[in-house]
Amino acid sequence: MFFLIWTGLWRIPARTMLTLVSLSVAFLMFGLLQGVNSAFDAIDRGARADRLLIDPRFNNPLPRSDADQIARVSGVTAVTWAVTLPAYFQERRNSLMLIMTEPQSFLSVYDEYRVSAAQRDALLHTRGGVLVAPELVKRMGWKLGERIPLTLPFPRIDGAPWSFEIVGFVENTGNPSAIPLAIGNFDYFNEGLPMPQLKDKVERIVVRVSDPRHSVETGRAIDRLFANSDAPSQTQAESAFAQSTTARISDLRRLTWAIVGAVFFSILCLIANVVRQTVRERTSEFGTLKSIGFSAGSIVWLVSGETLLMCLLGAAVGLVATLLLFPVVAQYLPMVSGTPAIPRLSYTVLFAGLLTAVLLTALSAALPAWNAMRLEVVDALRVRA
Repeated sequence: MFFLIWTGLWRIPARTMLTLVSLSVAFLMFGLLQGVNSAFDAIDRGARADRLLIDPRFNNPLPRSDADQIARVSGVTAVTWAVTLPAYFQERRNSLMLIMTEPQSFLSVYDEYRVSAAQRDALLHTRGGVLVAPELVKRMGWKLGERIPLTLPFPRIDGAPWSFEIVGFVENTGNPSAIPLAIGNFDYFNEGLPMPQLKDKVERIVVRVSDPRHSVETGRAIDRLFANSDAPSQTQAESAFAQSTTARISDLRRLTWAIVGAVFFSILCLIANVVRQTVRERTSEFGTLKSIGFSAGSIVWLVSGETLLMCLLGAAVGLVATLLLFPVVAQYLPMVSGTPAIPRLSYTVLFAGLLTAVLLTALSAALPAWNAMRLEVVDALRVRA
C-alpha cells in the first residue's frame, strides 16, 4: 500500500513539489508565530505573586543601600538586587546574560535556581567567580575552574578585560525557557566600574513577601520610602509585571492568530483542490484497482494516505526550519516582552504542527475520498485519464 501511496504522490512531480513548498512555508509561519505565543505564555506561567520587582520610576538607577531600608518593611522576608548585563564570549554569537548580584540573597529570593551548597560557597569566597548555566558549558566548551574573558558593554576601570572564574553550575528548574546566564558577585563588578556615577547603584531590587495577598500594600509601602528621594521607585508583583507585559502584546497575539488562520485557510483550499483534481484524473485507475479486488476502504486509505503523506512532509520541512530559525527570532523577543529571558521553542508547538497536518488531511481529503469510494467500476473505467 505504501508503494502505491508514494507512487501516486509523485505522479505529477512539479505539482507535488509546489504544494510541498507551499505547505512548508505555511508550517514555518505557524511554528514561528506559535513559538512566539508560547514564549509569552511561559513568561506568564513562570511569574510569581510572592516576588516584588522594584525598578526606578525614572531613569536614575537605585542605590544599593535602599535594600537595607526595604528589608525592614513589614511583610518582606528576603531582599536581593542585581545588575543584568548582556555579555559575550570571544564572538557576539556566543552571547549570554550576566547577572551581577549578592549570590546568597539572590539564590534565596530566586529559589528556582539550583546550585550545590559547595559551589554556592565557592562563589561567595571567589570575588571574580561565576556560576554558569549547563547549556553554556556545553555550548562554549567550558570547564569547572576555567578562567574566561567576557566582553561587557564597557571595559574595566583599569582597561583590562573582564575575567571570571567558573566555580559552579546553576540551573533554572522553574523556567527551562530562560536565557542561558551566569551569576557573579556584584562587588567585583562594582569595583571595576569605569563610571563613578554608577558606583553602588543597581538596576533592580527584588523582594520576597510572606503573604502574596498583601503584595500591593507592601509595594506601596516600599515606594513611599523613596517618594522624595533622588531615585524614586516603582514596585509591582512579578505576576503583575507579566500580566502587564501580556496586555501590551495582546494585539500582537491576535495578529499572529489572524495570520495563521488566513494562511491555513488558503492552504486548506489549495490542498483540497489538489486532492480533488488528483482523484478526478485517476478515476479510471481507481476503477482498475477495484476491478482487481481493492475494496472501497482501500481506495479511501489510498487517497487519504497520499494527502496525509504530503501534509506530513510539508509539516516536517516547515517545522525543522522553525527549529533552525526560531533562535534568531527569539533574540528580539526581550525588546517586545520587557523581560531579559530569551525563550526556547516549546516542543508543544511542534506537536501542534503535526496535529494540524492531520487535521488538514481530514478536511481536504474527506470529500474526494468519499467520492472515490463510491465509484462504480463500470463508470470509472469509462473515464479516460
